[in-house]
Amino acid sequence: MKILTLGKILNDYRDFLSDCEIEKLREIQKRPTAFATQAKELHRVLFDEETDYMLDSGGNSKRRSRGINPLSQEYTDRVNKKRGAFGVSLLGSNGFAADNSSGLFCEEVVRQTKNYKELWELKGRNAKQIVFVDMDDVLVNFQSGIDKISEEDKKKYGPDHFDNVPGIFALMNPYEGAIEGYKWLSKNFDTYILSTASWDNPSAWSDKLLWVKKHLQEEAHKRLILTHNKHLAKGDFLIDDRTANGAGDFSGKHIHFKENGKGFEDWKKVIAYLENLT
Repeated sequence: MKILTLGKILNDYRDFLSDCEIEKLREIQKRPTAFATQAKELHRVLFDEETDYMLDSGGNSKRRSRGINPLSQEYTDRVNKKRGAFGVSLLGSNGFAADNSSGLFCEEVVRQTKNYKELWELKGRNAKQIVFVDMDDVLVNFQSGIDKISEEDKKKYGPDHFDNVPGIFALMNPYEGAIEGYKWLSKNFDTYILSTASWDNPSAWSDKLLWVKKHLQEEAHKRLILTHNKHLAKGDFLIDDRTANGAGDFSGKHIHFKENGKGFEDWKKVIAYLENLT
């Protein structure tokens, strides 16, 4: 999926748009609306082919159900050329999109264009967007703790329950680039640590607090949140290497750390992305 602003779409992708679509995009560009509203409006203009099925006749509906696209090949090729240019999934053989990449694309366009109501309201209050940062394998190098425990504990808790080793979190080193990255975030965003501690390892809860005090000090003072329900946290961005414990249902942008193909393989790439959104 490409990361584009609305202005860049209008300037560089006109060949994939009709005159009517260009006019509608300009109208969206003129007025700041709520984030979700603007993303939906963009989706209706850029990817209206995804609602074609709503106009299907009974016969066409049956064809789709059998995996047959009732639309012309010329139309499908033209639409898929546009979708490919934007880096979203192509229409399948039945004329349906394979996933929600077009919806995520539109949300990212709104985010990059920075002309939505909630952001203007934040700026009016001189406030910052909220960023949550996970600990394990984002701020903290989890493997570094495993490397320091005894062979006996490795056999007892490995390979799936190392987080239950008493005291293991006190042994862990910072992830490469994490300390500098967090400090940059704390200057440019309203930044919190959002982590999960093992329910069966009481030392993990206190050790995570001590780790934050040692490595992040004043930048993270009283900004540590430990929970098994990250989806309840309300904010704009979550930097997390997994979708577990509610991270996958976070209402804002999940910056999927270290996930190949997501563009956030390390802290340098995370900061490069967020620099455009301050």
